[in-house]
Amino acid sequence: MEITNGIRTLYLSGKNQGRRFVSKKSVGVVRFWRSLNFAQRCYFSATCLFALWLYFDINSVAFELLMFSFVLVGVFKETWPKFMLVWNSLPGKAAILFVYAVIANFALASASGMVNDVTGVSASALPYSHNFALILMLPSWFFLTSTLLLFSAIILTPLYLLVLLLLKPIGIKRVWHPPEYRFVFTTAFVRYILTWGVFLKLIVIALQLGIVEPVADSDEGEVVTIDYAAGKLATEILRSEEGEVAALNKQASTEPVLEREPNNSSQQNAITKAQALANVTDTSKQDEVRQTIKQINADANELNNELDDVLRDAAEKSKSFRRMQRVALAHFIFEYEADARSRCAHTESSRVIELNDYEILQVTQNKDETNEIGFDYQVLACKSAAIGLGENK
Repeated sequence: MEITNGIRTLYLSGKNQGRRFVSKKSVGVVRFWRSLNFAQRCYFSATCLFALWLYFDINSVAFELLMFSFVLVGVFKETWPKFMLVWNSLPGKAAILFVYAVIANFALASASGMVNDVTGVSASALPYSHNFALILMLPSWFFLTSTLLLFSAIILTPLYLLVLLLLKPIGIKRVWHPPEYRFVFTTAFVRYILTWGVFLKLIVIALQLGIVEPVADSDEGEVVTIDYAAGKLATEILRSEEGEVAALNKQASTEPVLEREPNNSSQQNAITKAQALANVTDTSKQDEVRQTIKQINADANELNNELDDVLRDAAEKSKSFRRMQRVALAHFIFEYEADARSRCAHTESSRVIELNDYEILQVTQNKDETNEIGFDYQVLACKSAAIGLGENK
């Protein structure tokens, strides 16, 4: 019993001492954490996760999603009140509506082009399909708009940091922030770094999903650029080595003949050994240069191959994404826009869209593998009871 009480007393005393030690050490961390607002805590958490990601080389989609989610939540928390402030003013509301009008105009034009590309007729003849195509185009335009806004914020952040540095000597430590906002410059710098990471990650996701189509023939230019840089660096190394050897030979040739002639056999042996050592040194330097050149070329080729694979995969996924949109639009046209019955004569298995009083768009299914959307579209003359029914001219 006494042994049990002694062990229990020792455990409780050790536990209390551990709590006091942890509380003393953590009081600074707790005070620092409480001095941050919600957005700064998100940035701090994302920075800690980013350090762990770099140190342990974590390759996890869930981990990256959590890290970038902290950044996006922090940016949204700081941006939304300023957006509402701009929205509540009349000039700000006009500017925001103008931006949305421009985006809507481009989206409508893209949707109209998709309808014309699928059917071969103007999108004005298919209003419901035009609206459906607009719905299909909205994710791409929403992503492009958000990415451009994020990129604009990235560009303006260094100017904001420069303004803070210029105003700091005159006692102004914060701009557009409440007095209790701490670590203004550090927060802006961390936000700038993390926002760049989010921007690059969004571009990679867009390429992988096919939302953004890569620039055509860009891989060849990248290959030439990398190889040119590697070759230029190798050439500079060789020229420096050759210049050193030429300078030594020139210096040896300009020396007086009497000074270069040995006085005895010991001096001759010393000079011979020195020349042999110099030749070995030069040979080793040349070997090192050649190895460096080979390593640079190998790294460049590996990087080029990875870049080619990424661009090729992005191009294939972009084509697949566009094909999926076209197939979805074609099915919508056949199922909802086209009519199974019409006053104009048509084949039994086809459907019809009346373009005007004299023309129809006949839509028929095509199961051929060469037809990627699965439907054929043909503009025909309307043959009805009033306009030449049954006549073949």
